[in-house]
Amino acid sequence: MKRELALTGLTLTFCALACAQDYSGDRVTVPASSHPRTIKAELSNGSITVRTHATNDVIVETGGGNGREHPERTVDGLRRLNLPNRGLDVEADENTITVKLVRDASNQSLTLTVPVATSLQLTSHNGSINVDGVQGEADLTSHNGPINATNMSGAVLADTRNGSIKVSFNHVDSGKPIAFTSYNGTIDVALPADFKANLKLRSSQGDVYTDFEVKLTPVAGTITEPNSSGHGYRVRTDQTITGTINGGGADASFTTYNGKILIRKK
Repeated sequence: MKRELALTGLTLTFCALACAQDYSGDRVTVPASSHPRTIKAELSNGSITVRTHATNDVIVETGGGNGREHPERTVDGLRRLNLPNRGLDVEADENTITVKLVRDASNQSLTLTVPVATSLQLTSHNGSINVDGVQGEADLTSHNGPINATNMSGAVLADTRNGSIKVSFNHVDSGKPIAFTSYNGTIDVALPADFKANLKLRSSQGDVYTDFEVKLTPVAGTITEPNSSGHGYRVRTDQTITGTINGGGADASFTTYNGKILIRKK
């Protein structure tokens, strides 16, 4: 494994290959690569924003965040300094860049400026995820917060427990599935008018709206499965609606338990 950069607090460590890196405050620049990269990032409390630029560098920046919380304001007559939470760890291994915060403070934000051709694996446990203009595969998870992805090209998997999902595509990779799941929130997806898809739709407490011509398939009926005791069975009705748009194609799944599903032509 080639560890190009490790940054903890104010300590900067270079790899054996003298890669040119720069660090100014909470900012790290990973030099360009000749191949598309995958960015992996996880944040406990705060938002993740991804934007694109014309170069092949990857820029990682942090912002916000509350200072370290200590109950003592003074000790032995000495006044406590309110130090900011800082510490960014960026590791580049071949074509994968992993981003971690050493001290994950509340209201911390993470901004990634990436080449257009980039794939993403992003998780925010308490905060929003915002992505614009990326061409690649995007796997986006927010446990408590909305997900917004605009001008996407490729494939998107978006999952949030509490929050809305809003995604717009310029192009969809016909060879990859797309899926959107929100337990509490509306799913609003705009797709190219000529997009061909096999749809799976499920909204337990909401309706589905679209301006596509959808050809619905017959309801699957009932599902028989073992019960919780393991000594019997239960029969339930499958609430999933299936259908096709433009004759069928890539798998496209939309699931919300408390919210509407909106599927738009772009």
